[in-house]
Amino acid sequence: MRVYVPVHPSDLAAAVTGQWEPASGYALTARLLDITAVEDEEELVEQVRDAAAADAVLELGASRRAVVVVDYPRQDVTPVTGAHPAAVTLEGRVDPGSVACAFVDEADGGEDAALAAKGDAEALARLEESDLLWYDASELAALDL
Repeated sequence: MRVYVPVHPSDLAAAVTGQWEPASGYALTARLLDITAVEDEEELVEQVRDAAAADAVLELGASRRAVVVVDYPRQDVTPVTGAHPAAVTLEGRVDPGSVACAFVDEADGGEDAALAAKGDAEALARLEESDLLWYDASELAALDL
């Protein structure tokens, strides 16, 4: 199951060490599929990724949005009742081979991330309008963010 895990940008390299064990993320869950009006799966996946990206700033206090995309065994992913419909808990270490890619804000997203973390809705809206940069899993260990 493809899971979008919010992280601090400085923790991206940890995703490919074989020691990384994130506790939560976001996925295309049955609950989300049941309640959504969106019919385009690609658009829905982008919404799930964006929820994870916002979580990196709003919940983790990251300096900018960052998400690691991991293919998890379905039995290690559990939907979270009463939370965001895409929220899941995760069990087990991440096999480096299961990391697909990462998405990260450009460096200039830091100011809006700091403001959004303090509750500035306009800053969060600006972040959500900006594109996330894509990085292949092979690039994560070398990123200096």
